[in-house]
Amino acid sequence: MIFTGIEILFFSLGVITTLAMGLIYYYNQKLKFNISTWISICIGVFLFIFGIAWSFSSILEGEPRAASMGLIVFVIPSLILLLLSRKLALKKAASK
Repeated sequence: MIFTGIEILFFSLGVITTLAMGLIYYYNQKLKFNISTWISICIGVFLFIFGIAWSFSSILEGEPRAASMGLIVFVIPSLILLLLSRKLALKKAASK
């Protein structure tokens, strides 16, 4: 077997982090984020990546309930925070 669970975890976290950084850079060039948008985006992306890592490692350790709770506690608030930061960025761009 070439890949075990931990290699897939680190690879997927790398892909998610790279995509998140690329999207943040792209939208910052288009919309010019202010400091509150930057803070909410950074916290949201961190919570999203942390929640995915938490859930994946919990599944690898055989704790599916901890994985589902990690998704509920970390990923859902991060998605709400990212949607809020999107709203802040679009609101600032519309006011220009």
